[in-house]
Amino acid sequence: MSPFYPGSHPGKMAYHRKCIETVIEQLDKFKPEKDSPEQFLEAASTSLQTLSPQRQAFVVDVLSGCLEYRSLLAVVVDAFYVRDGRLCLWADYNLFEVICYLATFQLDELGFQLFCNIVKSQPLDKMRKFLRFFFNPLNLCSWIKDEWSLIYEMAHVKENWIDPLMRWQPKVQELINQLEGVLTNQPSLSKTKAKVTEPKEFNLTAPRPCTIPVLEPVPIMAKPRPVPRSTYQLPKEQQLLEMTKRYNRRKAEPNDDVPVKLNTAAILREGALFQRQVEKELQRVDQLVDGAGDFSEFLEWQKKMQAKAREEQLAAGECRRLQGKLSHEEAVLARQHLVQENKQKADQKKEEVMWPCGSG
Repeated sequence: MSPFYPGSHPGKMAYHRKCIETVIEQLDKFKPEKDSPEQFLEAASTSLQTLSPQRQAFVVDVLSGCLEYRSLLAVVVDAFYVRDGRLCLWADYNLFEVICYLATFQLDELGFQLFCNIVKSQPLDKMRKFLRFFFNPLNLCSWIKDEWSLIYEMAHVKENWIDPLMRWQPKVQELINQLEGVLTNQPSLSKTKAKVTEPKEFNLTAPRPCTIPVLEPVPIMAKPRPVPRSTYQLPKEQQLLEMTKRYNRRKAEPNDDVPVKLNTAAILREGALFQRQVEKELQRVDQLVDGAGDFSEFLEWQKKMQAKAREEQLAAGECRRLQGKLSHEEAVLARQHLVQENKQKADQKKEEVMWPCGSG
């Protein structure tokens, strides 16, 4: 066993866990796209000078090996995340790289017991999953060997890495079984009985008794002035105008004879008179049919009709004249009424100024 490895260090699991954490912290800082492995390792060695010599040597040695065989380790770790480690966090990627490096390149030098101590210082479930995947004989002897042979010579891969791993496989399988046993026997978290909440009455403040509001006295309003009677009556000028309109309308309308109720004797007289007129008219018609040429009655009737037409024309003209005169009189009366109304409003305004509201 190399004197640089803390195999005989009196520290326990915490020491191994701290060493692995230091290596992982340095690997997390490494950026392959811009960092050179040699320069990065030199800078890391400078920053680790505060550690003890044994611890510093262990960290630098493991860090150097992980950087040198980074492509080889990535084959295994990448495949693990694709297959058995689908639920593992990517933040643990460098942890699996370190364990893969120790198992492949340092297991003979470390010794199996120290390797077990380092493994047990890490989360057991993660270690169990990764070791079971990595030390599966089907994986080691098939695709892992083939993938590594694409990077290094096949004979070198088989002789220096695959065959030693297969020799350690039974021991590692015992370690895996131990980890599974520990995980199985771990006591589950006891569920504490939840305390039942006991209801309590609310401590409410007693409401204050309602107070009856005091009615405010109704203010005494000043007695309003009575409404003038003229407000609800038509002005005298308006009344006079209405009377004049009715008089002129009756004067302009034609006076029809008022029908008189007839008694029996009057009805008989009217009937006899009508009968004589009918007989006389029939005789005249017979004479005209016989060729009588007396046109005196027709001429007389024609004169009467012409005279009646002239009278009607005169009456219509007089009616139009009276209507025009009536419209003129109505306009004059309306203007007088407007002047009178304005005068009344002015007088009322003066009275309001002289008798302001609120005075007794």
